[in-house]
Amino acid sequence: TILSIDGTVSCAACHVSDLAFSDDRRVSRGFEGRTGTRQSMPLFNLAWKKHFFWDGRKSRIRDQVLEPIQDHQEMAANLDHVLLRLNRRKGYLQEFENTYGPGPVTAEKLSLALENYLLTLVSDQSKYDDTVAGTAQLTVKEDRGKELFFSKPSRGGAGCFQCHGGATFTDSEFRNNGLAPTEDLGRHRVTGKAADKGLFVTPSLRNIELTAPYMHDGRFETLADVIAHYNDPIHQSPTVDKALPVKGLALSENDQEALIAFLKTLTDPRYNE
Repeated sequence: TILSIDGTVSCAACHVSDLAFSDDRRVSRGFEGRTGTRQSMPLFNLAWKKHFFWDGRKSRIRDQVLEPIQDHQEMAANLDHVLLRLNRRKGYLQEFENTYGPGPVTAEKLSLALENYLLTLVSDQSKYDDTVAGTAQLTVKEDRGKELFFSKPSRGGAGCFQCHGGATFTDSEFRNNGLAPTEDLGRHRVTGKAADKGLFVTPSLRNIELTAPYMHDGRFETLADVIAHYNDPIHQSPTVDKALPVKGLALSENDQEALIAFLKTLTDPRYNE
């Protein structure tokens, strides 16, 4: 909490360890209960991320970590004041010197310390990972969900892998996934390009069971709500992703349940303790 304006807010206020370092609010809540406009993103496997924040405005963790400290709606602190506090605390100053050598705590050292901690948050021990390693087996229902996940809609599947593929279950790209629009234009706020209106970074589906509510603005409370969004006709706009079927996936109720069952196999028990 020493990083916030009045010592009441820490990074952990919005990134709770047993919720995969996310929180359970629609949008983040900071100093004096001020609310932001986007949901707190979970924190794991960050070494493999290309972009940070929902709009990707930072490309390195060390640059990202200093923004919430200074953001008026989050920790609302003056960075110079934070550094002054850290340098006045003998314990902190000594620990920084032990790590980075003699000299005062600087913004660079603070950002590197936070970055190095965040890089330790690796998630790779879910039930799904165990099945890949050959030490566990999916249930019939989970296996059906896996089949749907990795099959294209043109073949009766859900096509999730097209955006959420690979070991990290994200392509780290920016996409418009057919949500009804709000004033938040996503990536457009960073680039100013019309083609980026309504685009947000694709989140990882690892630990998705733990990170409700869902989407950048937390509009969906459950995984069932998320599946229903893709199952029904999506909102059309010039930037909507071409991988999404215009009329929706039209999965049966049983297949929707199977898909959710598979998604829950991506939960790493170390992030739900």
